Amino acid sequence: MNSVPHEARLKLDIRSESEEELVRLDSALRECIAAGVRDEMESARDRSKGKLEWKVELLGSRPGGELKPDSSLLAALRAADEFVGNQSRLERSSTDANIPLSLGIDAIAIGAGGNGGGAHSLQEWYDSAGRELGLKRALLTVLGISGIVAEKSR
Repeated sequence: MNSVPHEARLKLDIRSESEEELVRLDSALRECIAAGVRDEMESARDRSKGKLEWKVELLGSRPGGELKPDSSLLAALRAADEFVGNQSRLERSSTDANIPLSLGIDAIAIGAGGNGGGAHSLQEWYDSAGRELGLKRALLTVLGISGIVAEKSR
């Protein structure tokens, strides 16, 4: 069965570490939508279809940012990981650290231990077993960065 919808909506999440890339992707998205609407209207001229309209509405924004490899915060985290025997890895993600990073302020987002899965879904789950290690790691990182800041201020 074919149908012509009265209305269609799309939610699209665009992410990047680079603010320039976010601007480029936003511009490319708008150009693609405009071209698609223009092409459809041109092909529908001899048919009695209504006029197509479109708009892009920003629902939220997390700016890009990056932690410098020589960051004292990252050094404190790595020292805490070494102390507790944790094998961590650097990942890029959309987190609450994006705002300070975009302003040139060192920031990280780390787990608090335990295990989980199904993030952002109805099947999301969490098991707190091993949480103590994550909490020790977080505390040691805070204590480590406090020591580094104190040394730098002397």
